Amino acid sequence: MPELIDLSGHVEEGQPLAGSADDTRIFTTLTHEERGFQVKKELEEKGLDSETEYVTRHLRAEREGYDEEQPMNRTLLVSEHGPTHVDSIDHLDPTSELSIDEMPLDWFYGPAICLDLSDVTYPDPITVGDLEAALDAADEAVEEDDTVLLETGNRRNNYSIEDREKKHRYESEFVGLDEAAGEFLVDHGAKAIGIDSISVDHPANIYPNYDFPIHALCSREEIVIYENMANLWKVTGERFTISAFPLKIRDGTGSPIRPVAIRDDE
Repeated sequence: MPELIDLSGHVEEGQPLAGSADDTRIFTTLTHEERGFQVKKELEEKGLDSETEYVTRHLRAEREGYDEEQPMNRTLLVSEHGPTHVDSIDHLDPTSELSIDEMPLDWFYGPAICLDLSDVTYPDPITVGDLEAALDAADEAVEEDDTVLLETGNRRNNYSIEDREKKHRYESEFVGLDEAAGEFLVDHGAKAIGIDSISVDHPANIYPNYDFPIHALCSREEIVIYENMANLWKVTGERFTISAFPLKIRDGTGSPIRPVAIRDDE
């Protein structure tokens, strides 16, 4: 049985986001207590037994003295680019026809390697030399059609929905690729790049001119981008299979994902 390692963060209110993404909102639209009461009254009005298993189950928490009503259904308002997510190609290039529902499924599945770049510290970017050193340390090379994941320590050290200082660092003082490093990965065959930050682009390559050279490169070469990944430290220096399928959002510019590293049972 293969081992599965979750590489996603939670979908939660207040989570750090890129400036172009809307805040996550989660609303309770129906509680167990509301549903139990609805069905109980409907059965009573029909002259039927109103203490069915369905009714008693949904009213169980209330009858056992829980202080708050318990959600049965919730509604999510989530940006396509909010939590752990993948970009579509038409998110990068409006002339592309590759919305998230049109991208081939095999782009989101296959061989992967995770590199430890946690020794690179802001404001420095990830350079070709950093990638080569991480590959040497892992005794690995980027191979054709690899997904390359970059553990920078940003998620592990700075992700927070409550600590404003950490949240600011997560959103603003992260480590991303410089242009040459992105080209190095693509030239060596990477079909996807993922990172534990809000962007694969290093902040200095974004601001103040909003150049986004890595996004531009991935647009030209049709390379998949994963951002806001989690738990990459659990698989650094390893080869594994990644599964990171998006939701089938019609004309989607991206999608929240639940990426999983699959350690094959050998």
